[in-house]
Amino acid sequence: MSTTKADAQEPTVSIAGSLADAMARSFTLGTDTDGYSHHYYRPADAVVVYDGRELDHYQPLAGRSLEEWRAFVELKRGWASMGPLSALGLRMNAERIESDR
Repeated sequence: MSTTKADAQEPTVSIAGSLADAMARSFTLGTDTDGYSHHYYRPADAVVVYDGRELDHYQPLAGRSLEEWRAFVELKRGWASMGPLSALGLRMNAERIESDR
């Protein structure tokens, strides 16, 4: 008879839970037609725009929706591509803003 104790199992972390946690912090919105990449940074409620590795612009949203920024860029420059999680991120942002009202 063995007297050793079984190791405690580490908590299971779901991929969906990890993804939601990561997106709650930041995600790539997309790349505009001028080649600038737009990233949403949730802790600051801001969009950070990069030209390659160089910071080009920092735009606090100040309670406005991320969809407003997406539409603004669409109008001014257009989008070359959207980030792989942008649709989900836009929806999460809209739901958060709606719940804050």
